[in-house]
Amino acid sequence: MRKRFKPSLFQKQLLFAEEQTILSRERTILSFMQVGLAFIGVGLIIINVFHNSSITLLGVVLVFIGILEVGESLRRLHVYKKSMEKIKRRKKTFVIKGRSV
Repeated sequence: MRKRFKPSLFQKQLLFAEEQTILSRERTILSFMQVGLAFIGVGLIIINVFHNSSITLLGVVLVFIGILEVGESLRRLHVYKKSMEKIKRRKKTFVIKGRSV
C-alpha cells in the first residue's frame, strides 16, 4: 500500500492543470473524429449521386480520408485515456482533510 501524503497547493494546481489539458485534447480529438465522419458521409453521398462520373473518385477519396481520420482519432484518444488514468492514480495518493482527493 502506498503512503498517502498531503500535497502542496502548487501540486494540486499542477495536477488540475494537467487534467484540464488532457480533457481539452480529448475534446479536440473528438472534433477531428467528427470531421472524419463528415468526410465519410459526404463521400458516400457523392458516390451514390454521381454513379458513372469521374467525380465518383472524389467521393472514394473523401471516404478514404475520413476512415484514416477516424482511425487516427481513435488511436490518439486511446493514448489520452491512458494519460488520464495515470493522473487519476496520482490523484488517489493525495489526502485532503482525512479524505482522498
